[in-house]
Amino acid sequence: MQKGFASLELIFAVLIISILATVAVPKAANFVDRAALDYEKKRLYSELQYLRTLSRTITVDSTGMHMPSFFSSKITVNQPALFDINRDTNSYRILRENKSIREVHYFSNGVKFSKETDVPTRIFFDAAGYSNVKSKSIVLTSRRGVKAKIIFDSVGRIRGE
Repeated sequence: MQKGFASLELIFAVLIISILATVAVPKAANFVDRAALDYEKKRLYSELQYLRTLSRTITVDSTGMHMPSFFSSKITVNQPALFDINRDTNSYRILRENKSIREVHYFSNGVKFSKETDVPTRIFFDAAGYSNVKSKSIVLTSRRGVKAKIIFDSVGRIRGE
């Protein structure tokens, strides 16, 4: 009875594993790339929706959250909340009266603002929920060149693509 593996068996096993790896690794990398782009697009869209909702409120507390009337730390804000885009660092944040009310978010996994992004660096919404950006889009690009868009239509509403 033979113990162990023959050299030919080991060569075939390594050959089969290497063929499977050449097929599986690129597909896994594409999956991770698309998942990262999808996450960043959804987070950006969610932050824009938060900004839109925040702009509809007049009375907020100092953290930017709408508070019930029984809290005494309310302030009335005259300036709209702003969405501040920094293309150099691939980040964004929400400001109110030049104070950040959310942490700066840096894109991860190689996602960045595309050169096709034609929106201004400061976006805001009015009390009716319409933005100052009309018929433009924010384009995100993944590490592998896949693109995703958040589109501002002609009246300032937003939608993801």
